Amino acid sequence: MLTSLKNIKMLAGAAMAATIMAFPAAAQDIFTVTGVHVDERAETAAAAREQALEIGQRQAFEEVIARLTLPEDRAGLEMPETAVITNMVRDFGVSNEKTSSVRYIADMTVRFKDDELRRFLRFRDISFAELQSKPVMIVPVYRSNNYVSLWDDPNPWREVWSRNVATSGLVPIKAPIGDLTDISTITAEQAEGGSMERLAQLAKRYGADVAVVASADVTGPQGGESVNVSITRYDPNSGPQIFGVQENTLPGETLNETLVRAAKSVQDQLADGWKRANLINYSAGGNLMVFIPITGLGDWAGIEKKLIGLPVVRNSRVIAMSKREVQLSLDYVGSTNQLQTALNQQNLNLSRMGELWFIQPSGSDRLQGLSFGG
Repeated sequence: MLTSLKNIKMLAGAAMAATIMAFPAAAQDIFTVTGVHVDERAETAAAAREQALEIGQRQAFEEVIARLTLPEDRAGLEMPETAVITNMVRDFGVSNEKTSSVRYIADMTVRFKDDELRRFLRFRDISFAELQSKPVMIVPVYRSNNYVSLWDDPNPWREVWSRNVATSGLVPIKAPIGDLTDISTITAEQAEGGSMERLAQLAKRYGADVAVVASADVTGPQGGESVNVSITRYDPNSGPQIFGVQENTLPGETLNETLVRAAKSVQDQLADGWKRANLINYSAGGNLMVFIPITGLGDWAGIEKKLIGLPVVRNSRVIAMSKREVQLSLDYVGSTNQLQTALNQQNLNLSRMGELWFIQPSGSDRLQGLSFGG
């Protein structure tokens, strides 16, 4: 059920029938927050529900802000009033509702208005990124007491990733299922050794270009473990990027819970690295006159749809069109490098030949024999 948050008070007094969330998979974008768990008590069931829905939207707001911004940029941001947050919410859904006379439990999915969120952040001079990368493939190697495992059981590190991957957000993450095809593709030793060919083969199977080898080394006594994760990001378009994460088991915490926190830290680091490279500078930008070779109107319609959906593209205007090419005036924000990165995520390539700019599908060579502008 989709519900405007402006109608919370009305809903609070409505019948407490079970509600099934029905967001389509396509709606799981960077402005949609899922899995917001609420559990509130009040004097009445209606009051508990109203309170829970209000708290849920605030939690979702905090998550979407963290998704778009860097920690240092949002550090001084004060939580806005409920009315301000409500105005930025497009709609929400609830599932797994449980109620009593004084308690309300549910899981919420909240969709925010992208334009309102952008306006909120820009007004406060907070830099943000909203370009979503292609999926990233995690290769989880587990080490403990001279035991090394990628595919063999036990590998609690791989199990954590299979249950806790971030499928939304700016850096969607894929985890391998560990079937016979995966096992025959790469070993733990090859992964940690940086076998680019085999890593690329594994990543391609899951629709990813980038493979991230995350080796978790667990040391220490039971209940006092230390998890040291060495992460190497292998991008075919650049050199390996290496960083690390360390998490220690907290009092009363299980090793599995520590591994979950370590996986979350790895995800945060990957996302922050992507955000730093793709923060939108609205004070910069420009215009490019680009030529796009096409195979027909259907081909052009697909390319145009990808261009319109890019956050760095402010406006586009067709100047001329023929059966084989389109001449396009493209207004963009940020730098041409950011525009190139954005196009790459849509499997499009921006290139320059002399004074002319071209856009074509990645991996193709449609420029041969074409006379642009004619």
